[in-house]
Amino acid sequence: MLERLEEKFTSLLTERATMVAKRRSQDDGDDLSIFLGPTPIPSSSLDDTDEVDDFGRAISKPDPLQERRKRRVARVARRQLRSSRQTGEEEGFSTDSSLAPSDANAYSAALQSLTRKKKEILSDVGAEEFRDPGKGRWRTWRESYSDSYIGAWGGLGVVSVWEFWMRLESVGWNCIDVWSCLISSI
Repeated sequence: MLERLEEKFTSLLTERATMVAKRRSQDDGDDLSIFLGPTPIPSSSLDDTDEVDDFGRAISKPDPLQERRKRRVARVARRQLRSSRQTGEEEGFSTDSSLAPSDANAYSAALQSLTRKKKEILSDVGAEEFRDPGKGRWRTWRESYSDSYIGAWGGLGVVSVWEFWMRLESVGWNCIDVWSCLISSI
């Protein structure tokens, strides 16, 4: 169960990063088109043959100029929202890694679902010392019976035992979001 949650979280982070990178690339292309002029239309798209879907309907291609305008309006709206949230932070330190509201809601819902599933992993465990590694008897064993602890390679056992809890706690943790929250609070 833990490995599936880790894979799901990794795929969520990858999908989010791909969406932001694609949007940034399109924004950069839009800025270049302002500076260098519109990008040339590929010869393949000059043909009058439209693509068709599975039912034989023609799929209309979006107008690049209108798509560029929509992206520009969305970028200005994100920037205004970002600047309204900031308090005294210089413009150069802001980032445009936010998602569109619908994507942000879906991402948030997926993270909440992941958190619920994470809590379910240990829901059937009754002993408190198995649910919380700090309540275990490792320290007592190490301090009171050090010969036995060393002879049984207790230090290596502790690492193996604590790995599970560390992996469980790190599911759903995004270090980049934590650092951005810490930096903005300074």
